[in-house]
Amino acid sequence: MSQIIHRSLRTTPAVAVSAEGAYITDVSGKRYLDACGGAAVSCLGHSHPEVLAAMHRQIDQLAYAHTSFFTSETVEQLAEQLTRTAPGDLNYAYFVSGGSEA
Repeated sequence: MSQIIHRSLRTTPAVAVSAEGAYITDVSGKRYLDACGGAAVSCLGHSHPEVLAAMHRQIDQLAYAHTSFFTSETVEQLAEQLTRTAPGDLNYAYFVSGGSEA
């Protein structure tokens, strides 16, 4: 029995064990088309080799530094790219952890 309060109290969701491309596989081997994966998954898919390699490079160098105290070359480069390609006078970026903070 799960100790998690899931979004539906009537059923316990399938246990996901892996994902690749647009599909998630559960513990029994059943594959599901991931039509609810979120913004990054929707445009990149699961386990894309280039995305994984970029994530590993960053994690190996610096996994996290709180923005109240630190900046990093990577986040500065991202801010520059975002503001360079943003419309109008959007010249600054403010990074947060998720939609609730945004």
